Amino acid sequence: MNALKSSFQSFVSRLRKNQNLRGFKFKDLPLPLIFFLISLFLVYPYFVVNLADINPFDESAYINGGRMLLDKGAWPEYGGNPLVDVFYAITYLPFRNSPYWLIYSCELGRFLLFTLLWVSTYRVAKELERYAPPLVTMGIVLVTPVALEMLRFPSDPLFAGLAALSFWQLLSFYHTGVEKHLAFSSLFMGLAALARNDGLFSFIVLAGLTFFLSIRSRRLWVRSALVSLPFLGLVGGYILFHGVSTGDFSLGTMHRTYENFEVGQLIVYNAPGNISSITEARLEARRVFGTQAENHSSVFAAILRNPHVYLQRVVAVVTHLPEILLQAYGIRFMVVVFLLAVRGGIELLIRKKYGLILLFALWPAHLLTGMVITLYREGHLLFHFYIVFILASIGITALLANLRNRKEVLIWSILLGLVILAGLVGNKLAIYYGAVVFLVAYWLILVFRDRLGEINAIPATALFILLFAGLVIRGNLPSPTLQRFGAREEGVIYLARHLAPDSIVASASPGPVWMAKMVYLGLGRMDIPRDEGSESFIAWMRKENVRAVYVDQILYNDNPAMWELLKPQIGKSLERVYSGYQGDVQVLLVKGSP
Repeated sequence: MNALKSSFQSFVSRLRKNQNLRGFKFKDLPLPLIFFLISLFLVYPYFVVNLADINPFDESAYINGGRMLLDKGAWPEYGGNPLVDVFYAITYLPFRNSPYWLIYSCELGRFLLFTLLWVSTYRVAKELERYAPPLVTMGIVLVTPVALEMLRFPSDPLFAGLAALSFWQLLSFYHTGVEKHLAFSSLFMGLAALARNDGLFSFIVLAGLTFFLSIRSRRLWVRSALVSLPFLGLVGGYILFHGVSTGDFSLGTMHRTYENFEVGQLIVYNAPGNISSITEARLEARRVFGTQAENHSSVFAAILRNPHVYLQRVVAVVTHLPEILLQAYGIRFMVVVFLLAVRGGIELLIRKKYGLILLFALWPAHLLTGMVITLYREGHLLFHFYIVFILASIGITALLANLRNRKEVLIWSILLGLVILAGLVGNKLAIYYGAVVFLVAYWLILVFRDRLGEINAIPATALFILLFAGLVIRGNLPSPTLQRFGAREEGVIYLARHLAPDSIVASASPGPVWMAKMVYLGLGRMDIPRDEGSESFIAWMRKENVRAVYVDQILYNDNPAMWELLKPQIGKSLERVYSGYQGDVQVLLVKGSP
């Protein structure tokens, strides 16, 4: 550690003096960058994908949004998270003429988003290095899969990374009082709000925290302007631009929120499973709350129609939140990481850093809006993972500083012992396994603390023991892989080569259709005549000008009722023109379509 620290200092010194770097070696790299490169080496297969590895809905929709923006100038309304489309327009540009453009754009996008999460987390950790070394925080990021889990929903990491940069600037203002940091915080939050609508509520939190930090200042109004104008300029500017260019000044947020409210019915509705569970949940929500048109896209109007069912949803989501949180942060990590985060919070209390505690506590407050629509994905709870990890790093640092405190050693040994026991009793072996490995690592540090020659070697040794323990707990790293394309991609290439551009293709998921640069018609749509027989279904597809149907496992598994309507027409109204994976992937032409 000392050698690496010395090398890092030498590297920075040479950069500052603009000296010749021809003799540069890998060991001269800064440690955070080394951690990042190690992480890339461990998880790079996640950035080498085929069509089956791409989220066929959210991720594919945003990637295709980038294509539509670049090729057709189709700017989404504000509620459609326009910054994500801009991001994927950039990743689409180098692969514009490739038949595998969607796959390559996804790979580049995942890498850039992964990098954004690392950089933004490091900037926040660096700002708080007086409480814990940034390397400890980045070590936690290195050994946990959190940053990877977010990438299948691209608006999540883009929002999280930009919100983290906003938080970094707010912390800089908190520590220095330099007001320009408020303007930068507002700027990053404006970009975050263009990546996800959550940024609107996060801005309210940012403005409130700025008011709290400035309430005794004579420059309250100046600071209020600094924290407001960049955000309003970005968000308001985009809304104005979209309205002038399209004639539509609506935000689209109410419509989008109401659709999510309908999907939130999943928390209490056990769908029969004949069609997509999301479609069935939305149909059930319309039955108990009324339609979106009847409620004028107002979630609150819908709730007032049936408060009893809504209360059931609230109780259910509160009950399930711990389980969702457990899955979001990883069942092997969550309990230990959150215990360490609590220890970090206690350390800040001991140091009387009440203002900092308030910033940590209120920054994620916008997540409470999820209670209105009773819909939480794992990714929602990861928006502010950097806060949890930094608090945990403060907790680890405090533990290492108190290795000779027998009372604290006893308390932590008992706590971890209780977690181990709970894991055994509750048959949560992943929790048991994680707690055992961390307890062993903790005691290894305790045993060897007196055998180290230099006191400075204690934190270095402790860090590497904990990193090793974390990698052991993590496990399940992706296997090295080479990119291989198969039947799914071949079916897409068939569509692209044999159908006219922008032909309408029906499918259970849009990803393959968009990769062929066709127009998607979803077989989970609400207006499909499911109960009128296969001939009526074919007649409906002809009326919708459907040229072909792309069949894959998503149709078989998620929409079996649709597959049952299609099967009798194969060889009659449907012509099978491609089949792969022993029929798991098929392309069916609709006879009689224009």
